[in-house]
Amino acid sequence: MQLMVFSKHLVGLPLDEVARRLKAMNIDAIDLTVRPGGHVEPERVEDELPRAATVLGQGGVRIGMITTGITDAHDPLTSKVLRTAAQLGIHYYKLGYYTYQGFGTLRKQRLDVSAKLRDLATLNREVVIHGGFHNHSANLFGASLWDVAHVLQDTDPAVLGVYFDAAHATVEGGGQGWLMALDLIIDRITMLAVKDFQWVEGAFYAGARRNRPQWCPLADGTTPWPQVLQHLHSAGFHGPVSLHSEYQGKESFQDLSVDEVFEQTALDADVFRSWMKK
Repeated sequence: MQLMVFSKHLVGLPLDEVARRLKAMNIDAIDLTVRPGGHVEPERVEDELPRAATVLGQGGVRIGMITTGITDAHDPLTSKVLRTAAQLGIHYYKLGYYTYQGFGTLRKQRLDVSAKLRDLATLNREVVIHGGFHNHSANLFGASLWDVAHVLQDTDPAVLGVYFDAAHATVEGGGQGWLMALDLIIDRITMLAVKDFQWVEGAFYAGARRNRPQWCPLADGTTPWPQVLQHLHSAGFHGPVSLHSEYQGKESFQDLSVDEVFEQTALDADVFRSWMKK
């Protein structure tokens, strides 16, 4: 597995310093945000992404994948982002999100998303890059991995797969739901997001008073990571693994500074490596 760190919570820190700190925790790849407000703005990708790759490379860190807002192959920025990435030897990208349109719309939305993914698969094949559909809990299409499996079924696995997030799958499929979802899509998993959560009682979440997830260190979480990794190992998974250090903002167990995010990420990386060895 190719271990890297998601750059979402590192925005504002110079990339040469990001590279130095990643190397200090024995990580030599990054999952770089190429989306509005990220490390690279999509409108300036042709200039900024090569520059970012050069600065990171000088520090011994490569761009292992990019996280984008891409949802439509016909958006003019989509081709620009993907072609620039491919020219730099970046082989993986995370798609953006499709918002759930509300009760009574899901069947139609399945058709709409399926069509968009077929177009993206065609473009990916042309550009020679691989896209990952990230399952995300709450009000986003694909919170249920059954929907992800459905919309990917007519696309080529070589160019479009599942960017599996076991924590979000556990949020939506507690008990054994996460396992059945994993069973359904494991042959399409090509990328892995790593984070964890605890349930917070009596909070306002998803429009009602209920328990809600709060991001926490891997060592303290709810996601059955050892079991997930065992299944991925048996399936021969070998793609990018992105550590999502969701340690800023109200949804985190603490609102950490960038320095503290690095410290906690280093601890998470050690925990994850111990699980991989097992």
